[in-house]
Amino acid sequence: MNTRVLLCLSLGATAVWAAEPQAWNWPKVVLIGIEEMKPGKGAAHQKNETAWTRAIAAAKFPYHFYAMSPVAGPNQVWWVNPVGTFADLEKADAFIGKNPALKAQVEGFAVKDGEMVTNSRTELYVLRPDLSRSPGTLYPHFYWTFVIRVKPGQDEAFKDFANKMGAFYDKAGLAAHWGIYQGMAGTTNPTFLVVVPLRSMADLDAAMADDRKFAETAGEEGLKGLAKLSAEATGREESFLLGVDPKMSYPDEGDLKADPEFWKEWTAKPAAKAKPAPAKEEKK
Repeated sequence: MNTRVLLCLSLGATAVWAAEPQAWNWPKVVLIGIEEMKPGKGAAHQKNETAWTRAIAAAKFPYHFYAMSPVAGPNQVWWVNPVGTFADLEKADAFIGKNPALKAQVEGFAVKDGEMVTNSRTELYVLRPDLSRSPGTLYPHFYWTFVIRVKPGQDEAFKDFANKMGAFYDKAGLAAHWGIYQGMAGTTNPTFLVVVPLRSMADLDAAMADDRKFAETAGEEGLKGLAKLSAEATGREESFLLGVDPKMSYPDEGDLKADPEFWKEWTAKPAAKAKPAPAKEEKK
């Protein structure tokens, strides 16, 4: 794990928001669907997916999800489905299967979607609470996400690395937030997902001071030790700065209450219909 990860893990460290909402926890299970888009199809795809999401919401689908697109990088959409248990994934499929009208709508949207997507895949992850740190009260608009391929047999070295990172943050007095997930299916094994929540892009600017404080606390020897563990444990790494799309996402009530302006597509009341003008009496 290189210095980009060290920098970005500090992004959630010191941001404080007015009227902070209630704290939340990382979901235990996450199913991620990743679509590769055809060039020039972004707007049409968003329109189709937004209608798809609205149909699901109208059917009172009990499981919520979030659509995210890379700020920089490949032309993709990530569909992040957080649930409490693996059984919830089966229940979600069963809900649609038992609703013929919704199933027909979903199949229709899927056909249209196929005209705009070149490839897709799904990946299943489970939370590693022993390696993660609370997301606190931050309701993110962005997620800096790292896909880290750990070398075979080096799971414990990666765990040691993550725990030492956390210890240095504690010592530095930085309340950093990150979630670490381990791949269960659809990935090469072992694969870990490191997720850093960001309220805004301004967090990237604010991170520099925290990164310096972390480095000062760890010291030269501490940083060398982390670099050694990283070299021993990790192989290929990919980073994605993902922005949440409020139109295509299906937020829950907690999201709407905590961040109504961001979710205004869902919280705004429909405009009242204008009353028709009274008919004029004809003069005789």
